[in-house]
Amino acid sequence: MTKISEIAKLCNVSKTTVSRVLNNHPYVSKEKREQILKVIKELDYVPSSLARNFRTNKTKTIAILVPRFDHPFFAQLIKGVSLAALENDYKVLIFQTFYDSKNELDIMERLKNREVDGVILGTLENEWNLIKPYLTYGPILLCNEYHYSAPIPIIGYDELEATYKAVDHLIKKGHKKIGFCYDTSYSQAQSQRKEGFLKALADNNLLHNEDWIFGHGFNIEDGFRICDEIFKLKEKPTALFTGNDQVAAGIIKRATALDYKIPEYLAIVGYDNQSICQVTTPTITTIDIPIMELGQRSAIELIKYLNNDLELKRDVIKLPTKLKIREST
Repeated sequence: MTKISEIAKLCNVSKTTVSRVLNNHPYVSKEKREQILKVIKELDYVPSSLARNFRTNKTKTIAILVPRFDHPFFAQLIKGVSLAALENDYKVLIFQTFYDSKNELDIMERLKNREVDGVILGTLENEWNLIKPYLTYGPILLCNEYHYSAPIPIIGYDELEATYKAVDHLIKKGHKKIGFCYDTSYSQAQSQRKEGFLKALADNNLLHNEDWIFGHGFNIEDGFRICDEIFKLKEKPTALFTGNDQVAAGIIKRATALDYKIPEYLAIVGYDNQSICQVTTPTITTIDIPIMELGQRSAIELIKYLNNDLELKRDVIKLPTKLKIREST
C-alpha cells in the first residue's frame, strides 16, 4: 500500500506538503500541486479514511437506533434517514435494541468512542438521566418518541391529537364502548396517546373500562392475542383503537376466523397507514403519518448540528397526521 512518504520522496517534497494537497489546503504552488496529484494518480493512492477521521475528529457517520428493523414502520423510518444522510454525504449505521435498555446503552457507547458523530433515537428504552451524559460526546435526536424535558431536538407527531381524532371518529359512528391498545407503558408518546383517548371519551361523557385497555401490542401475533382476550370478555368493546396497523390486521384475521364480524361487532382503527391496511378484509381505517418525512427530517436536523457545530437545544417538531377512513369502521 502506497504511503504519503513515498509520494513525498518521488516529488522531492515534505510529507506536510503532500498532506496539504490531499486536504486541499493553500500554500502549495500550482506546479508542485499538479506534480503531486499526478503521482497520486499514477500510484492509485487512496487516503486512509481512518487517519482522516483522527485528524478531523469526524466519521461522517450517524447512527439510528430502532427496536427492530423488520417492522414496516421502522423499515420506512430507516429508509428516510438513509436517503437524507446519503444526500448530505453521511453514512448510517443501523442498530436494533430489541426493546432492551442494556442494548441501547451499549450502542450509545459507540458515540462515546467516536465511532459515530451523532445518534437518532427511534425509541427510548432508558430513563433520560442515563442517556443525558452521552450528550458530552455528540448530538442526540429523538424521533417517533417524546420526552417532557430532554434538552434535544424531538421530531414526531401530535400523538394526543391523532388519537383524539381516531376515537372521536368511532364515537361519531355511534360507539360508546371503546378500547385502547398500546405497545409499552413507559413510553411518553404512548402516554400522550392514552391521554388523547381519555380526553375524547371525557369530552363525550363516556367512561373507559380498564378491561378494554390492552398492552404489548407490537405486531400481528399480538393482534391475535388481543382478539382472543376480547373474545373471552363477558362485556366486550364495540370499537378499538389499536395504535398499530399490524395489530389491527392481526385482530381482523383472528376475528374473521372466529366469525366475529368487523366492523359490525368490532370497529377497528389502526395507526401508521401501512400497505397492509389496503389488503385486509375489511380494509383498515387508520391514522396516516408521514414516516419517510419523519426519517428525512430527523437526519437533516442532526446533520445541521454536526456540520455547523451548533449548540444542541430542545426543539419539538410535530408532523401532521390525518384520519384515513376505510372499511373497518
